[in-house]
Amino acid sequence: MTLQIPNILEVNKSVIRISHPDITGNTRTTLAAQIAAAGTAMSVLDNNGFTDNDWFIIGEPGDSETEENDVNGAVTRGQSVTVTNTLKFAHELDAPVTKINERKITIYGSATDGGALVAIVATGAAVDIDWNNEFTEYVLATGGTEYAYYVAKFYDGVVESDASDYILASGLGSNSVEYFIQQSLALTNAVIDSNTLTRELMVKWANDAQTAISQYIYQDPQSGKFIQTDWDFELATTDDDDLVVVENVNEYSITGLNFKYPASDKGVISVRMGDEALLARISYEEYQDMMTGKTKTTNTVEATAGDTTLTVGSNVIFDDTGTLYFGADIITYTGKSSTTGFTGVPASGDGAITSTHAVGSAVWQGISPDKPEQYTVYNGTLYLDRPPKEKYEDYPIYIKYFEDLTALTDPTDTTDVTFTNVFQYYLASKISDRQGSPEKAAYFMKQFNDTLVANALRNKVPVSDEMVYYTYSIDQ
Repeated sequence: MTLQIPNILEVNKSVIRISHPDITGNTRTTLAAQIAAAGTAMSVLDNNGFTDNDWFIIGEPGDSETEENDVNGAVTRGQSVTVTNTLKFAHELDAPVTKINERKITIYGSATDGGALVAIVATGAAVDIDWNNEFTEYVLATGGTEYAYYVAKFYDGVVESDASDYILASGLGSNSVEYFIQQSLALTNAVIDSNTLTRELMVKWANDAQTAISQYIYQDPQSGKFIQTDWDFELATTDDDDLVVVENVNEYSITGLNFKYPASDKGVISVRMGDEALLARISYEEYQDMMTGKTKTTNTVEATAGDTTLTVGSNVIFDDTGTLYFGADIITYTGKSSTTGFTGVPASGDGAITSTHAVGSAVWQGISPDKPEQYTVYNGTLYLDRPPKEKYEDYPIYIKYFEDLTALTDPTDTTDVTFTNVFQYYLASKISDRQGSPEKAAYFMKQFNDTLVANALRNKVPVSDEMVYYTYSIDQ
């Protein structure tokens, strides 16, 4: 069993607050009869999934009398469960009973982000999860060692979970999901509970808000056109070693890049090879027309200097005799053998193979390797208008593009959106809707949209290979 990873919700001076594990998918039943404080005979609707020594909580996380207990004896399928006599409260009929795996929390400090951890609260003194509160709070000892970063782990009494994110001693920033949650709760006078307004739900809403920002379409007040907004914070560029030129290869998979528009070349802003000038964009249809009469295959047997035959994947659409561009070699042949061989290659001199070519090397006819000048993108592949010559081997290919924002899945996650003051309005609208206040929900959503359009009108990003910028203005 793998334990969940905790989230540190807040570091405020000496106080560290840690979120509860998500127990929504855990084995769960309800009480079939009331159980008294210190009671040991628990009757449930169905005891399936509970075994001796399992830990559970009675009640919902955050409720004042929610507490944990453990199964104390073998369980026979039915309604009966014997428990340890440590219950502090009586619990009513239909109270939820939920199996738990994470029971305690350990706390660590570190001098650097991702650095070595020093135990502040080790496993032997692990802090009990405070199920009857919204979160577990730990207060650092007065006069203890102060650290630049703090980390938490869940503990089940035997093993620890992986570490949480490293959280600065100064706390989470204003671009964190937890910050948005707290701001929206303050706007709506709401509190997190275990049923209608969970932290997990609010994290999802924060991600929905980010998606709404990324996909935002507005009507330009001057032209009246509807515009899909691409934001400056969505700009990304490949690194030196992400994509490099391979001699004679003009097709490169770019499915590994996190494109905002994965099925379209719309998100590609520019392509550059090393420190050369930008390549010019052409359409895929133009590229296909350009490649008419230009044939490519690869060798399936290693070729070495002096070979008089060349074995390839297919020679069917190659000329019966002619010239081939094979790496830096320009070779000639006088015939074809079956559908995979070229014959009559000179052993030496003009037209000969002069170096070793590994299996899978490109073989071209009808176009000589040179400096690419144009590109197109289609179906996850970058196409260059010609195979690069040996001179450009290992040049980095820099692609500037709009990337998809990383999903927000935890309270400690941070967004790349630069105008973070919109998230609180989106969350507040969702909360108000849950509270049964449609007018307030509409008001907060209008605040969200008004702030979005104001930022969209100020947004400036490159929109073409010539690095032309656009901006919009409206009369005030």
